Amino acid sequence: MKLSIIIIASMPTKGMKSIGNVSLLPINKKQSILEKHITNIQSVFNNAEIVVVGGFENKKMQKLLSKYNNIKYVYHEVENHSNETKSFYEGLRVCKNNKCIVFNANCIANKSFWSKIKYRTKKSITVINSSKRFHSEIGATIKNQEINYIFYGLPHKITNVYLLQKEHIDYFLQHYVEPWGSRYLFETINMLCKKDKMYYQDIVNNIFIINSIKDYNKITKKEAYV
Repeated sequence: MKLSIIIIASMPTKGMKSIGNVSLLPINKKQSILEKHITNIQSVFNNAEIVVVGGFENKKMQKLLSKYNNIKYVYHEVENHSNETKSFYEGLRVCKNNKCIVFNANCIANKSFWSKIKYRTKKSITVINSSKRFHSEIGATIKNQEINYIFYGLPHKITNVYLLQKEHIDYFLQHYVEPWGSRYLFETINMLCKKDKMYYQDIVNNIFIINSIKDYNKITKKEAYV
């Protein structure tokens, strides 16, 4: 399968800038969160192209990734208006494939999660999680099998993991303009949904999103998440 995976690890998590880049924090005694992402993804998608997009704490990230020969690293200057969409654009520009998974590094997912996505790669999908234990600030409204709209507080909780096919990728790259760079990733997905159908996939799994120090402390105590 010719697949690219973009890990957005560029933006400081709101309220956590003082402790550094979330993706560089240790998740166990041997690995950082970013390294665990790489390990889990490669165990399922062993031939996938992995692109890490960095910005915040660039030198530390470069040092960490220097031991990986098969990981592409893209840096962009984080400015006041920068957001996930800017990082997505910079990562997508270096991808060599027409199928792409993109997610923010603060979404912690285990091997089982990636295995379930592996067999659902024929359509553009937004991953939701209906587990009562999963907590997310953003959700979606759905119609038939399609994503209708994504925003804060909506019922079908979004993991912020998206799989895009060639049609959506081409449209985004061809029409990208700098003001889009200030958008959250889900805002860009809303735009792409209007261009072509975006389906949803409910993957019930031990996914965890780190939005605070409290979240981080929880994740390091639960091996099931990693």
